[in-house]
Amino acid sequence: MKLIPIAGLLLGLSAPSLAHEYKAGALLVDHPIIRVASPESKTGAGFMTVTNKGKAADRLLSVSTAASNRSDLHGTLNEGGVMKMRAQAGGVPIPAGGKVSFAPGGLHVMFIGLKAAVQPGQMIKARLMFEKAGPVDVAFKAETAASAQHDHH
Repeated sequence: MKLIPIAGLLLGLSAPSLAHEYKAGALLVDHPIIRVASPESKTGAGFMTVTNKGKAADRLLSVSTAASNRSDLHGTLNEGGVMKMRAQAGGVPIPAGGKVSFAPGGLHVMFIGLKAAVQPGQMIKARLMFEKAGPVDVAFKAETAASAQHDHH
């Protein structure tokens, strides 16, 4: 049984990052993941939870990453029983004292034009830009449709 130095696994991530959460001022970004249909997929969906512990509302303006050509904030709107994906051009409001979940069937970050195969467990670095809290560097943990189902081991 070989021991792998943990320092090598957490390259560039601030310790203690085992909880997989990131703080910026009053904001807490929890468990960002990127889900792709397969490693060869050119698009992926990013999910996370953003909690605002402050007294002032903030807004997630954009997400940028070198791993894909574009990364758009999308919301899924129910318009007369029809689910439509909409780019959130003005960003996503994070209410004071509230929590916003990016989850399947709702808000998500759409990574478009992924430049390389995304393997399960890979960390995709991205920068979230908030109106007040400013930039927050996070890593989205990659899951494929298959690995998400076999996550019980």
